[in-house]
Amino acid sequence: MNPSNEPLSLCVGRWLGFDVRIHILLPIVVLSSLLLTKDFNGIPIESESVITTDGLLIPHTLGGVDARLVCLAIGVLFFSVSLQEVARLIAAKRVGGDATSLVLGPIGGLTKIHLPADPPAHLLTGLIGPSVSVIFMLIAGFLLALNGDSKVLQLLFSPLDPNIVYPATGVGLLSLKLICQLVLWINCCLFLINLLPVDPCAGAEILRGVLWPVVGRSTATSATSHVAIGAAVLLAISSALLVGNTPNGDLVPNWFPLALASVFLLFSGRNILPSKNYDVGLEIDSFDSDDEIWLTDLIEEDHAAVLVENIQDKQQDAIDRKRREREANEDARVDAILARLHGSSFENLSEEERAFLKRASRRYQRRRGVTEDKLL
Repeated sequence: MNPSNEPLSLCVGRWLGFDVRIHILLPIVVLSSLLLTKDFNGIPIESESVITTDGLLIPHTLGGVDARLVCLAIGVLFFSVSLQEVARLIAAKRVGGDATSLVLGPIGGLTKIHLPADPPAHLLTGLIGPSVSVIFMLIAGFLLALNGDSKVLQLLFSPLDPNIVYPATGVGLLSLKLICQLVLWINCCLFLINLLPVDPCAGAEILRGVLWPVVGRSTATSATSHVAIGAAVLLAISSALLVGNTPNGDLVPNWFPLALASVFLLFSGRNILPSKNYDVGLEIDSFDSDDEIWLTDLIEEDHAAVLVENIQDKQQDAIDRKRREREANEDARVDAILARLHGSSFENLSEEERAFLKRASRRYQRRRGVTEDKLL
């Protein structure tokens, strides 16, 4: 794959014909998380200030998080995002989409998938990522409920202030309760991030897929960007209200994630606003004309102004429409040939008809996502 197509990712191998790439944001998030770590081995177990009634340590009250807990959380995050991206690729293949690489990052949606100009295809592909997070949350929440954990709802409804406890000294790290708490909290955060109405989050794809059949593709894109800017304003106000209500002992203040999401929404939403370029065909010499001639020419040439908006989308729509027409004609010819086979055998077909059936068969296999390359 050409590295220029993914300038912010590093290829680490291939899997089922896809380039597996690591996005630069993943190591940045990992290194940032390691800054919050603190060694708990030197903390005396008799210290009552760090022991709860259940005999468990609460890491964030000590001004740091255990490095082993951070590594476990990173592993859960990497596993969850990987399954999200694989599910998106499978769904995209089912609806006629294509991709050349699998990009893994701290959030889902970084894999660039080329989808047909079909609203249901975009809507279905966008729903896959949040659906995977919901499935993880349901499984982890069910296991925690069976284990008698009463803080399941707290992890769901307080994602900015999770109460994930770390086992006391002598207790194994890989406990079912701790892993399920991490799975529930991390996938809850991924679900909320995926709902943001900007790319690469799934919320933008879902919103465009819903609005596209109603108002058209260009208007749906514009409406999505305006929704993102409006959400950025609301999050900025919310973060400002939380600045004075955050306890001093928290590692990450509650307002910081909201402010970060607000900045991300503002810049991303403004960036995807469809630009409008006007080409009125004015020559440089016309600037030397007298004022009267200049005004006359300007009025006449206003009628010849050409609005260039989303040319690539229109070209892609035309290509997809021609492809669907060609496939419809091929399907009709396949039906006609198969109808003739009821009264004869395959050997009675001409060489040209046999070759046509073989090409159509390969196309059907690609549409189902079971090509020979993938099976190998």
